[in-house]
Amino acid sequence: MNLLDDRSFRPAREIDAIVPDNFGVYAIRLRTGAELPEPFQTLLDERSTRLVYIGQAERQTLLKRLLGNELRARGNGTFIRSIGAVLGHRPPHGSLAGRSRIQNYRFAPTDRIAIVEWINANLEVSWAVLPQAEEHGAEVALICEHTPLFNLQDNPRALPELALLRAECRAIAAGLSAPSL
Repeated sequence: MNLLDDRSFRPAREIDAIVPDNFGVYAIRLRTGAELPEPFQTLLDERSTRLVYIGQAERQTLLKRLLGNELRARGNGTFIRSIGAVLGHRPPHGSLAGRSRIQNYRFAPTDRIAIVEWINANLEVSWAVLPQAEEHGAEVALICEHTPLFNLQDNPRALPELALLRAECRAIAAGLSAPSL
């Protein structure tokens, strides 16, 4: 699997027509010269990498999961929620009030457009097609080894700063007071 090989990465803005409709794993990293807002850029620099996220397409194909949910903000992707929060966007207050799955907050349409534009200008993506039964194990192993900045689950170096931002977004979407940062 050449998932993290430099030659495997493509600019996010150029992948819509080439992402396969297959299961697999994917990696997202900053383009050379791109930067995250602080403190996340410093935290990324401390890890000596540009890798920000590793994900799996196990229940949905790479086409649906990577493009639909994670990079184009058409669904409830973990990465899109993290990058949106890091970029300073927040979901509409009370947008998920009374619902049971407040972790699936979404940003307002204008914010989603801004997030996708930032992704297209600043990120690169790589993927590897795998048999459906192998994605989860591959994803966990890659996260444990490479500790991408925006992976919270299965990451031995998960960022409390990101967990707090995501908690704030969940509270706002639920219509509650946001926790203090």
